[in-house]
Amino acid sequence: ARRRTPGHAPRPFFVASMFGTPFCGPSLRGAALALVAAAVAVQTTLAFLPPQNPPWGPDWSLNGSIISMAANRSGWFDVSLAAQFGVVSFDWSNAKAQWANAHPMDCEERMLTQARRTKAAHPAGHVFTYANLVKALPWLTTVRRKLLDPACSGFFLRFAPGGGFPNGSYHVPPCTAGKCSALYHDQEQTPEHPKGDGDCEEECDCGPGLPCGEYLWDHRNGSMLRDFLVNEYIGGPAYLGSPAISGLFIDDFWCSALVNGSKACADPVQGPSEINRYSQLDMGLSDADIAAITQGWLETMTAVQARVLELGGFTWSLMLGQSNANAAPVMLPSDPKGCAALLQGACQPGSSEQIQLQSAPLLFGLNASHGNASVPLPQLEQDVAAFLLLRGPSAFIGWGQWGLTWPVGVSWANQTNKTVLLPPLLRSNFGAPLSNCSQVKPGVFRRAYESVVATLDCNSFSAQLTGAP
Repeated sequence: ARRRTPGHAPRPFFVASMFGTPFCGPSLRGAALALVAAAVAVQTTLAFLPPQNPPWGPDWSLNGSIISMAANRSGWFDVSLAAQFGVVSFDWSNAKAQWANAHPMDCEERMLTQARRTKAAHPAGHVFTYANLVKALPWLTTVRRKLLDPACSGFFLRFAPGGGFPNGSYHVPPCTAGKCSALYHDQEQTPEHPKGDGDCEEECDCGPGLPCGEYLWDHRNGSMLRDFLVNEYIGGPAYLGSPAISGLFIDDFWCSALVNGSKACADPVQGPSEINRYSQLDMGLSDADIAAITQGWLETMTAVQARVLELGGFTWSLMLGQSNANAAPVMLPSDPKGCAALLQGACQPGSSEQIQLQSAPLLFGLNASHGNASVPLPQLEQDVAAFLLLRGPSAFIGWGQWGLTWPVGVSWANQTNKTVLLPPLLRSNFGAPLSNCSQVKPGVFRRAYESVVATLDCNSFSAQLTGAP
């Protein structure tokens, strides 16, 4: 998700009458504290599943490997552009100007429609959409149904009775336009009227009586919440239960100073990522509470990843180096030392780096020249050569320092400029490799494919893509 400056000032609001007895299942707070004590004592944490290749099998072609995280905030993403990618991953902000003004908001339905249209235009491609296992976003219908069901209020974290301040107020407002909720929510990345992260022309509609905001899953709820998230949400008909959707970007993460280390949590502080920095105070959570939720989230993420693979899908967090909702590609440095350092291990026969790159997909980023539309990809041949040297049977290449189109993009992605599309080189298919990468002399790396030999000379920072051997 995109960063915003932390928002609303504290507002005095007393909500004692809104705090009733939960839940959809018993409260697990006491049990969670006991369970987390042992984990905290040894400072351990569960891991995600190890990186692995997608279940749909290898694709050595460049045109099948080009990836984009796509969004057109004003409306539908142009299908003729989306269909040029081997993988296109639609962000929640796609068509936000439309779904933010629906009654109620229908982001989920529009993501599914966008996926269906794109899949119909490019049946061989893979379409991903967006999910969030930290934030319970009410503009997603599957989530909103649970937020509106009093029997399932235990799925969600709550404002602490008595407020986050001594005077009983909170750092974020529990009420908007007369709608109030005792379930914790902030407005960091939330459509609002008249202006917000998405502009509502009228009062925003997230469902009857429900103020719009970013609610939070309470992963201490255990198996009941996990079963819903794994099967009804991720495996449901609007997500991987749809034949149009091949995968998901699963956003955000929990971080605990007790579990992850005191210096590990900086987005912005320990707790849920990209949520108001005072959320711990407003929810009345102890450090042990946050540790318990973090452990529960990790268990759920592992179960979700396994279910995604069972359903024949894939998720960004199964790529190499892509834990904690990252989308940060490997980038080729243009200086000789940095260039060689990136390639030496991977081009050493039998090295751990070479073995790893064959067993799980690389996410590789093209260097873009922003503000120079005439040369949007100034080292395209060098980047493609490096990708061909490094890649395994499944790998992805796109551009942008993060997210592969945003927060920065290049001119071809401008929806009003349909004449600048994918460069011909990125639509190539050079076949399967005939060898692994090798260093043929200091700073010079080479690999042969069925119809090309890729050579990258880091000393002069020059690339050659010559005919088949």
